[in-house]
Amino acid sequence: MALAGVAQSGEQELALLALGLVGLLWLGLGLTLRWSAAMALGVVLLGGEQALRLALGPGTVDPWTPVYAAGLLLTGELAWWSIEPRVPAWSDAAVVLRRLGTIVGVCAAGAVVAALIVLAAGAPLRGGLGLELVGVAAAIAAVGLVATIARRPATGPG
Repeated sequence: MALAGVAQSGEQELALLALGLVGLLWLGLGLTLRWSAAMALGVVLLGGEQALRLALGPGTVDPWTPVYAAGLLLTGELAWWSIEPRVPAWSDAAVVLRRLGTIVGVCAAGAVVAALIVLAAGAPLRGGLGLELVGVAAAIAAVGLVATIARRPATGPG
């Protein structure tokens, strides 16, 4: 029954569905084989599916974009965490809680950055101080998020 709607969908929807499924397959392959390159390709394909969905969409701003952005970040973070070698420090609950807190913080920051970009894209402003402030806030948030991610040590196979 659920596939009946998919079968009646247009070619664009089927192409997006196929892209998403291929992304999930690569992500699953990477998780199964502990292969970070396959996981990266899977996450890229899932992000590409959302980008293509937005590009082919009705031309209006999708208010769910921040949720998708946070979910994609969470998917990548948890995927890489799952293939990292286990070290004795993982038995320390404080280390695990700190890592979870960092992941939640990064995902929340990603959602905020995406929300600022959605606000800037959907703002009815034709320029001026308001639009410039939204753009500056989004740029600062993006740089802050990148700096936070860059400060984290690179771990895991790959």
